[in-house]
Amino acid sequence: MALSKSTKAFLESMVTDQRFADEIERRLALTTPASPAAALAQLDSLKLGREFQARLADCLTWALADDGHEGRELVRKINGCIGVLQTKAYGFTPAVAASYTGQVAGMTTPVTLTAVVAGAAGNSISLVGTGVDDIAALILAWNGLNPGNTVALSSGIGTQTPDLAAAMDLIGGAPASAASLTADKAAMGSEPMSARTLEVLKSALCSAPAALEIQAAYDAMVAAIQATS
Repeated sequence: MALSKSTKAFLESMVTDQRFADEIERRLALTTPASPAAALAQLDSLKLGREFQARLADCLTWALADDGHEGRELVRKINGCIGVLQTKAYGFTPAVAASYTGQVAGMTTPVTLTAVVAGAAGNSISLVGTGVDDIAALILAWNGLNPGNTVALSSGIGTQTPDLAAAMDLIGGAPASAASLTADKAAMGSEPMSARTLEVLKSALCSAPAALEIQAAYDAMVAAIQATS
């Protein structure tokens, strides 16, 4: 379901980037895939690069900056929908790249670091501050010593210098595995948009009608993907 022109304008203003608004609208239009081919066609309509996905998630979380829960609720559902589509299309869960998002002592703004190769090996990546080297130099040093398990700066400022012994440890990496639609749908959750998230969305969009339209599209997306079998 395409958003109305006015709601799309409010959404673009909220996320401050037309590309993010376009991708959110595409995800809200996801429907129940009748076959693996149909699921693959829906996946092909989305930009699924890891860096873009991470930036989109950060954008939603910060745009709905109450306590962060509201943005994470939307991100969990949106990413969960994609997980269900991947399982329907391929019959397995793709490997997940380990990542780190945050900041340590010596830094002033958060960064996102992502393992270049998806899988559990990325969980061993740890960039430890020297008090002298900036993040870009720490990445270069790690990659030089670990050419088969490298890391990249996905977002944020790489010229920041972490304090001595301040560690940025990547987590969440997982190998490809047999998939279950039931498990994927349970992890995603079937709950409609919460009343609290709707209120925060109204404030962030500066428009109650736009928030209600997005809520309706969001709830329809969740119901459609939960109906996948």
